[in-house]
Amino acid sequence: MRVCFFLLMLAVFLLLPGQANASYWFQVIDITPVEMMPNSEANFTVSVKGLGSDRAYVELVFRNASEGLTITCPKKIQNIFPQGVTNYDCIVAAGDLIPGNYSFVADVVVAGAPSGKKTGYVNIIGRNGNRASEPVRVDQAALEEAEDAEESEEAEKEPAAQPDKPSESEKKSPAPGALAASLLLILALWWMKK
Repeated sequence: MRVCFFLLMLAVFLLLPGQANASYWFQVIDITPVEMMPNSEANFTVSVKGLGSDRAYVELVFRNASEGLTITCPKKIQNIFPQGVTNYDCIVAAGDLIPGNYSFVADVVVAGAPSGKKTGYVNIIGRNGNRASEPVRVDQAALEEAEDAEESEEAEKEPAAQPDKPSESEKKSPAPGALAASLLLILALWWMKK
């Protein structure tokens, strides 16, 4: 009987780690639009929502900012609760830029969580307050998204297997010890019938 009890307890402990690490998920849900003049600064807010079942300290990072934009946040790491929305107050500084649309990508960094990025836009207006008659698109993120869309269209035309990219279901096992725990439970039941 002690062997059965030991096997059952071992099975329970093997199932616990899978439940503990599968609950972190955070997403940037909103970036306030920014309109500013060249050689100036503007405040904006990035809203991050907790979509998982556990809270975590989430770091906000900025990537692919157009040349001439400098983005800073005084408080880049904040505690985000499940189903809660947390606002990050940030500052963007523009250099001597021509009027047009510029962009950056705001992303969240948490160990064990997927990326939750969103593209933000900065509209640079002229000195007299007028916008460019034809907006100049200098946003790197939009160009990269357009290239990715073209690549995906080409991939649809020629379906080819990509063994180096795992599918969504293969990326992460929800419970690494589930198979071992199942085998231990079967062994315990077999031992008890004996």
